[in-house]
Order: sequence, then structure tokens, then C-alpha cells
Amino acid sequence: MSNRFGLKLAKSTVETFFKNRIKIYQPEDGYRYSMDPVILAAQVVSFPGCKIIDIGCGCGIIPLILGFRHKDTHIIGVEIQSQLAQLATKNISQNMMSNQIQILNQDIRTTTSLDTQGLADIIVSNPPYKKKNSGRLNPNIQKAVARHEIKLELSQFFSSAHRLLKPLGQLLFIFPADRLEDIILAIQPLDFKLNWIRFIHTKKTNNAKLILVSGLKEGHGSCIVRPPLYIYDNRNNPTNEYTTAFNP
Repeated sequence: MSNRFGLKLAKSTVETFFKNRIKIYQPEDGYRYSMDPVILAAQVVSFPGCKIIDIGCGCGIIPLILGFRHKDTHIIGVEIQSQLAQLATKNISQNMMSNQIQILNQDIRTTTSLDTQGLADIIVSNPPYKKKNSGRLNPNIQKAVARHEIKLELSQFFSSAHRLLKPLGQLLFIFPADRLEDIILAIQPLDFKLNWIRFIHTKKTNNAKLILVSGLKEGHGSCIVRPPLYIYDNRNNPTNEYTTAFNP
């Protein structure tokens, strides 16, 4: 089956979120969201009239969460993969958020402030996290592009975010903790200031697997290391903070 643009439609499944208040279609065999965007969305602090851009929005999970929680915001999701952008557009429409959320099927490397109707106050992202030539490349191209730096390298991610942010605008993203050095090296040439980082551990006894990073364009001051986020307690039950991220 194809849509009216001639794009072959991939099979999808539908899940519910926020106690059945949000319905989300995802590719059956392609890239599907994990806990990472949910944790990331829980860190966003917005304000009335705030403009938020999600780089690599996939099926639209982060825009949907933010749109549900932060009503007086304008959210733009940018997704390079056509089938994911199509699903994101469908999800926004199905959840009646089209007046608040817009999906752009574009390459963020060439996206300008004209495309996004102005600069953003906040940019969020769960960007490709594996180096281009590292590890096994997934044979599913949709998963490969979402996970490996094929279409978007780390330095390009930072330069794109810098181009689309207002002065003192916030860049907030989630990334593997073992790539912290890569983050610091890639961000140095740009006028970004890391203002806080937060490590994510599956349990207190385990090393951090992920890191939340917040940077300010043209910002100043020191970088704060916030208290860690633990996913499970010592009895292997989800912690309250982790569970709260999945609540409305």
C-alpha cells in the first residue's frame, strides 16, 4: 500500500501512552522508541510561548509527550526518514495536536530558521549515538540511520542545534555515558556552554550507561553535575522517578 505521495507504507503497530491518553503508531519492523526519549522529555522545563525543536523526532514520541504536558508551547519535530516522519505526522493528527506540533521531513543539516518559523528556545534530541564506523551496522536501514552517525555526525548535530537556537537557548539531549569525551571535543568549537549533566544508571551498583546533557548557546558559568537517575532499586523495581516519567 502507498500513500498519495507514492511512498510505500510500512506496517505499524499502535500503543497507548499516558494511561491511554496518547495513541502512538510505530513501525512494526523498523526503529521503535525506547525509554531514552521518555526520560529526556521528563527533563524539559518550558514556559508559555516556548518554541521547542526535536532533532530526529522519529515517530513523534517526544513532541507528543511535550505537547501533552506543556500546552502553551509550539513544537517542531524534524525527521530525515520519510516513513518515520509520515508516522509522526499521523500520530500528531490522531492525537489532535496539529495546531501545536509540526513535523518537518527534512535533513537537519540543511534546515534553517525559515523552515522552523524562527529560532528555538529549547532543542531536544535523542540523536544517533553510535560512531559511523563502529560496531555492527543494523541491516534494517531505518534502525541503522537512527542509531549510527550515518546521516548526522556528532559535530553536525551540535552545529545544527547552534544554528537553530536563540542566544541563551537550551540544547538538551541524551547520549551514551561512555561518549562524554566525544561530546566535550565536538562541542568545543561552538559557542555552547555545558550548564549541567546527569548520569543515568540502571542500578546504584552499576556504572552509568547514559548521560543527560544540557548546554546553553552563548552561555556562561560552571557546569553542574546533577544527582544521578537510577532506573531500578536494589529489589529490581522501577524507581519512583523513572516511573513518574511515564505518567501524564
